[in-house]
Amino acid sequence: MGARTVLTTLTIRARARASLAAAALAVAGLTLSVGAVPSGQAAPAQPGSQGSAGVAARAVVPSPIMMTHANIYTGLTVPRFQADVKKVLAPLPDFVTYNEVPFRSDAVMAPDGYDIHRSYTNRYTSATAVAWRTDRWTEVASGTHMLSNWRGKPPGRVTELGRRFANWVTLRDLDGRTLSVVAVHVAPNVRGMPDLARRSVTRLGKLTEQLAPAGPVLVGGDFNFHYRSGRYPADLLAAAQLEPTFDTLGSFFATGDHHGATIDYIFNRGGGALVADQHFATELNSDHDAVTAGFSWLAEAPSTTQMFTSDPAGNAAARRAALASLMSGVREAERGGTVQVATTRLDVYGLTMELRRAVKRGVKVQFVKIGKNTTGRERRLASLISRRGVKGSWTRQCTTSCVQQWKATSRPLVGAVNGLLQVRDVVRGPQVRWDTTRQFSMPLLTERSTVRMSSGQEAIDQGNKLFGLLTKNAR
Repeated sequence: MGARTVLTTLTIRARARASLAAAALAVAGLTLSVGAVPSGQAAPAQPGSQGSAGVAARAVVPSPIMMTHANIYTGLTVPRFQADVKKVLAPLPDFVTYNEVPFRSDAVMAPDGYDIHRSYTNRYTSATAVAWRTDRWTEVASGTHMLSNWRGKPPGRVTELGRRFANWVTLRDLDGRTLSVVAVHVAPNVRGMPDLARRSVTRLGKLTEQLAPAGPVLVGGDFNFHYRSGRYPADLLAAAQLEPTFDTLGSFFATGDHHGATIDYIFNRGGGALVADQHFATELNSDHDAVTAGFSWLAEAPSTTQMFTSDPAGNAAARRAALASLMSGVREAERGGTVQVATTRLDVYGLTMELRRAVKRGVKVQFVKIGKNTTGRERRLASLISRRGVKGSWTRQCTTSCVQQWKATSRPLVGAVNGLLQVRDVVRGPQVRWDTTRQFSMPLLTERSTVRMSSGQEAIDQGNKLFGLLTKNAR
């Protein structure tokens, strides 16, 4: 990859970070020094002691990854709710898991510089949400998972307290590392309704098991059981490999106005890759304190991965950064080498032209269309491959059951891939792989897009597995 492209990518990232910081501080209405704790926020509890949200604030050095969980009482007035969100977002956490927000505004919870995921099916699916910083993280996949579905309203209650759903998102950072974040709110143990804690944690364990192949899993939520109580399901959490920061750091603290109880948690299924290194509480207007945890990676990021992110609001080079990395890969393919392309839509001029040039200079081009409806550029490329492609070139189409098999196989490996490109050297075999959650179409230019370029053996093996699956099932 050329030095100019890498420099452009670094410039874009720097601009995005600066823009995010300014936007977040404007939203918070605060001037914040790097590493400072907002007024009213507790310092990290010391290991081996029981901390308190009332501890005087002091400087905290941010960890490589900062996550905050915030249960913001659904009955707060709008101004008090917004004040809580400002306090939560002021230190620019990487992730925020929200509870009790079914009717709250996404624009408030995820202002410029953040994105958010939750299901809007009903008030119960939208009550939890995950927000993340878009300058540091790109969405790979997301979903919603039922934790409990007990129907009926307990005496004196106005909602079906037993209907609980977790929203989750899998994210990739600028170095190519992947993790998942889950927002959870377990039903309380109240009169007129069964205790749903154990069945909810069991279902949460199944979800985290499904997400774990993509990387560490972080879970934030109000679990409605005290850390030191008999209801705390230590056996189920251990089976799910979910470790609370309270265990990791050897300290815990009250998490709100609940008679000193600790019921809000951040759990880590780190898989030996991610470890908690700090935690603390922040006083809010809500009856729950916000809980923040810092995490550090236990290993360096793979040097075989680069991320190229486009900025649709930037200059021409910035807008084309993601597309340019794909085009350069095809352009550098040698005569006799192989270019493998799989995408749900190939309809962007620059990449299509590079593929046509590759066919004409004797590169084997293998193209799999994922889905039924083909574009004009896809049909013209297929025609050219049929007429002028060298031996080993072909086009195939993946539809119906093939598409389902692709989704089921690709998601655990690398997330929701909608564009996969591999360039195979003449002599050395598979050499470089590019993938993106975008189609190879105009949104690569018009929307913020990230392409991951990988040359490590594990990444190449994954790419071969995915492309091999398509080759087997496509026609």
